[in-house]
This record gives sequence, structure tokens and C-alpha cells, in this order.
Amino acid sequence: MLREVKAKNPRTARILKAREPQLIEGPKKTLLLHGTKCPQALNTVLKTFNSLTKPHSVLFHKKNANVHPFENTESLEFMANKNECGLVVYGSSNKKRPNCLTLARIFNSQLLDMCELVLLPPSDADSIPPINELVMHVGQGLRPMMLFAGSPWEDPTSSSHVMLKSFFLDMFKGEETDRIDVEGLQYVLMVAAEEAREGLSPIVHLRWYKVITKRSGHKLPRVELEEIGPKFDFKIGRMRPAAPDAMKQAMKQGKRPNEEARTKKNISMDAIGDKVGRVHLAKQDLGNLQTRKMKGLKRRAGMESDEDDDEDMMDMDDMDDISEDEGHKRARKN
Repeated sequence: MLREVKAKNPRTARILKAREPQLIEGPKKTLLLHGTKCPQALNTVLKTFNSLTKPHSVLFHKKNANVHPFENTESLEFMANKNECGLVVYGSSNKKRPNCLTLARIFNSQLLDMCELVLLPPSDADSIPPINELVMHVGQGLRPMMLFAGSPWEDPTSSSHVMLKSFFLDMFKGEETDRIDVEGLQYVLMVAAEEAREGLSPIVHLRWYKVITKRSGHKLPRVELEEIGPKFDFKIGRMRPAAPDAMKQAMKQGKRPNEEARTKKNISMDAIGDKVGRVHLAKQDLGNLQTRKMKGLKRRAGMESDEDDDEDMMDMDDMDDISEDEGHKRARKN
């Protein structure tokens, strides 16, 4: 059940109102943390994520010894809420789980879901350069073009790949807009996933490419991709999926101002522009319908049936009997 926080003073009420869900959400801030032990390879990963998500990221260089995401989430939630961050990337290393990168999302001041990635050793020495030599040559605040390569990303039954794809989209999507400058499309983020194998954890590859345009002799330039930055290979580890009720509440969207009105059932517009509706009624029983007392349903003159003639004759006989009785009464009075 989601926790409900009540305001104790006007200042707290203003803060809570600013944190309420909006029709158009802004970019989520990312909090990057170090554990007690954070090797150079993990530090390079955190630095890379920080450089590509600025100014919507916060990087802490101080080591945090009391943060254990899968054992206790209170410290992680406290730090994320204090810095108003919806995403958390925590890097730590120990003997049992070396070079672990924990990705977590926060919703309503509580942990929503969490996934662990294990950084694999590089295949070549130049794949992960030192921090001092880390240069991405990408402008600050730009949105990448994201490519998810591999069939596991399209498999809805693979919960780990669905969670990772959603997390990377939340981290790098930036501000939502309906207009994009072509000059701002400077780099591509490719997230490749290998096919799942029995007994082996899925492996995810992160690669960065810079977009280069060259003359082609035509109206449109020739586009080439140049690999930049470090290469990261991860193995998917532990996972903690979101609760169904919390995920349903987090995915709920309001109606936007420019959104077209939803079509109502059994209501349409004809060619003239009039609204036409269809009403469904239950089956009617017309056997007990009284029609003789309705003037609009009386038969026209000359179309009466034989039954109607008989009824009229019987009515005339009754009138004659009534007139005879009235005549006898008058004679007695005289």
C-alpha cells in the first residue's frame, strides 16, 4: 500500500504540491553513488552516466558504507528523496559480488523496482580508459538516439530486459518536446542483448557512437557512426520487480489538454453534422397495450371492423334501456 504524507505546515504543503504528478512530467534526475569499495572500472561507468545526463544528474564522490539496496532500502530512499531524484545508480564491489552496479527507481518516496548489473572484465585494455582520459566529445544536455539491438528487448515475458529498457529510457530521454533540432542529434546509444542461454545469465553490451555527416554530392548528407567513449559489458544479476499495485499507480496518466476526446459508444455524427445515438431497450410486450383510449390510434371512418360495429350496436341498446327507465321515473312523479 502506498504511503500518504500529510502536510504539517504551509511550507510542507507547497513542497508536496510541487511533487505531485503532472500531465507532462519533466526529466527525471539521476543520483549516482559510490559504495565502500568502488574500483576504477565502476567509477568510469558512473562518470560516463553523469557526463551524458547533465544537468539532470547528481554525482556523489563520498563513499557510503551504510547503503545496502537489497538488504535495506531506507538509506537509499532517504538520499534519493533528499536530492529529489527518481533514479539511483549505486556502484559497489565486494568479494561475493565484484563490480556490481545497482539500478533503482523511486516512486512516491518509496523504492519501485531494482535491478543489478555485474560489470564484466574488458576483452581489450583500451575498452575502459582511465577517468582522466574519459572524453565523450558530446554537448551537454543533448538527447541520444537509442537503439535496442536483439530479440530479447521485444520479448514481453523477459522481465529483466523490459525493466532495463524502461530504466535506460527514463535516464536518457531528457525533456519531452515535439520539436527536435537536427544539430542536436550528435550521438547514438546502442544497448545490445545476447540471446538467452541455459544456465547463463543474459549479457548486455553498451556502446556509444558519434554521428558524423559528410558530403555525398546529393541533397542529403552521408551519415557515418564513429565509436566513442568506453565499452561496457554487463551480466544481469539480482532483480526486485515492482508490486502490481505500485506499478499500476506509477503508469497512470492523466488526460492532456490537447488530447482528442474519447469516442463514446453508440454515439456518432451523420453527414449533416447531427449527433445520432442508439438506445438499447429490453424486449417489449405489446399484448397488454391499451390502444382504444388513445385518440391518435382510433380507426378512421369507414375502416371499422365488424367487431367495432357490434360494440357500437351494444352501446346503442344500453342507451335505449337507460332512456326507457328515465321515462318511467318521470311518469310516476307526475
